[in-house]
Amino acid sequence: MFKRSMSALSIFALALFMASCGDDDNPVDPDHHDDHAEAIGLIVRDSGAEIVRVESGQVSGEIEVGHGKETALLSVRFIAEDGDLFTPDEADDYSLGWEIADESIAEVEHHAEDGAWAFHIIGLAEGETAIRLKIDHEGHVDFVSPEIEIHVSEDGPGEEHEEHDDEG
Repeated sequence: MFKRSMSALSIFALALFMASCGDDDNPVDPDHHDDHAEAIGLIVRDSGAEIVRVESGQVSGEIEVGHGKETALLSVRFIAEDGDLFTPDEADDYSLGWEIADESIAEVEHHAEDGAWAFHIIGLAEGETAIRLKIDHEGHVDFVSPEIEIHVSEDGPGEEHEEHDDEG
């Protein structure tokens, strides 16, 4: 009886010890932290001017472009919980991802020379669609924005679109 009680107590103690050592509490590495980009929102800038803000799940602003045109270079900065703006480090396998609701209306053009967190929107046909911007990290997504409206109009802004061979 004594051995059975000691065995049960030992198993219980071991289970308790293992449960207390989760991924967020590594006793061997006191500097251990979660390697994920913790964004709560984002801003999109067009030539330095903020045109879209996503914060607390709410989207203000939109992206406008002309039919057959491309936007100026748009840059993305993410909003951290403390309100600071940041871009995740490419060296840590972070990259910009996106999803266009209707790719017959608009598409993303992304060039390596523009930087990891910048892109153009190309207006393919008049109409409205939406884009979701993402932080991709090692095969999974750390952040996905709500839909951001894209308006493509005949007389919308932008430069005439020229084809590039280095799309990413």
